[in-house]
Amino acid sequence: DNFWNSSRNVSGIRQDSVSRSYAEAYGKYETGGFRDTWQAEKGWSTGAATASIRHLERLSMKGSFSFEQTEGYGMCGSMFIDPGFYPVDVLEFTPGRKSLQTYAFDGGFSYDLTSEWRIGAAMDFTSANMAKRKDLRHTNWKLDMTVAPGFMYHSGDFAIGGSYIFRKTSESIKAEQVGTSESSYYAFLDKGLMYGVYSVWSGSGLHLSEAGVNGFPVKDFSNGAALQMQYKGFFAEAEYLRTNGTIGEKEYIWFRFPGNEISVRAGYKHFAWDRVHYARMNFNWKGRQLHESVLEKVSVGGVSTVIDHGQNMISTESSWTLNPEYEYVSQKVEVLASAHVAGQKKVVSQMYPYVAAQSLLTYRADVKVTGHFGMFSLSAGAGYSAGSVREENWMAGNDTGVQTSPYRLQEWYDRQMEYETAARMSVGLALRWNFWKGLYAEAEGSWIHGFDLKYISSPNRYGATLKLGYNF
Repeated sequence: DNFWNSSRNVSGIRQDSVSRSYAEAYGKYETGGFRDTWQAEKGWSTGAATASIRHLERLSMKGSFSFEQTEGYGMCGSMFIDPGFYPVDVLEFTPGRKSLQTYAFDGGFSYDLTSEWRIGAAMDFTSANMAKRKDLRHTNWKLDMTVAPGFMYHSGDFAIGGSYIFRKTSESIKAEQVGTSESSYYAFLDKGLMYGVYSVWSGSGLHLSEAGVNGFPVKDFSNGAALQMQYKGFFAEAEYLRTNGTIGEKEYIWFRFPGNEISVRAGYKHFAWDRVHYARMNFNWKGRQLHESVLEKVSVGGVSTVIDHGQNMISTESSWTLNPEYEYVSQKVEVLASAHVAGQKKVVSQMYPYVAAQSLLTYRADVKVTGHFGMFSLSAGAGYSAGSVREENWMAGNDTGVQTSPYRLQEWYDRQMEYETAARMSVGLALRWNFWKGLYAEAEGSWIHGFDLKYISSPNRYGATLKLGYNF
């Protein structure tokens, strides 16, 4: 009910006075061949989460904690925990089991300095580690932390606020091969649009096993600010972030990826008797470049040094997303209708004069209806999504004398693009039983079906979830 709760400014949580808490344990299972190149053939997850918001006379506090254990089978492809988050990717090709543990917590407070001024600060922290249990083995460590202090001025139906945002993300991949094998394990470094380096995993061009560097380390730092405004039922927020990221460590910085990000969020709520109507809209734009360093290792008098001769810009990308949403809430019925439209343009040029460009557009629409019947709540949802991709290739110059062309992992690119753009239908059904003084149990099932597939092995994906929780 309070749009400030999902904003970057925790000072606004005092715009509401409802205190709530919950704790929940759950288990999930998913299987089916309609999946992305890096997803598991089948997998299960168990976890627990708790969250609370409390309002006192001049102070409000919120916090949450969660833990999840995931086991995936038949997994290969991307070695990252969150594929696609960074501008490069590393792929391996031996299906096996992966174990993922994710810890997350957040906390924040808002305090009334005067009757009109408030201050607050919030921190969001997520840590994850993953292990592949079959050669090519690898272990990952991921960190995502955001700190956002802010202030607010409010008077009557009007409120305005601002917040500073600092975010750090990092992930490190450490690959290894146990024992000896008659065959060599290969890996692929994707520098954009599945163009890159394919070789034995310990090859120097992949940077997975390079002297002087511990694994494949990636990190970025973001700084920015957000402004918020509310008048009666209307809320708006605008945010800007500047990001600088590196891949490598010490003097071995193989890639740099600076970027900019702009987000706009708006919402409106309307009360009509015992019913509430919500309209929300989120827009995000992100631009990013990828620069590859030209490094030379020189030994003089037995001492090795690394000389950085500069960087070549090998890719640029810009992406945007638009998410409109409508929600209707009454005592007996809730309806949530949402849409998601996303576009991406990327240009890569890893070897002069070859240039490749891609335009990707995806869209999705979902609707979910929940009915409350005494001790039971029944939810039914359906969705449809599809997309399109267009690609161009050209030469930036002629008669350059270049005899080779960039290597592309075409088979994996075709599968990934088909998963991104294939038309699909999804349905879901959930039943919740509120059986005693805030305690509840819930069962949920889902099914996704893809149409007109050429590269993906199966058109279906199934999921099931069981929950046990407590609202207090």
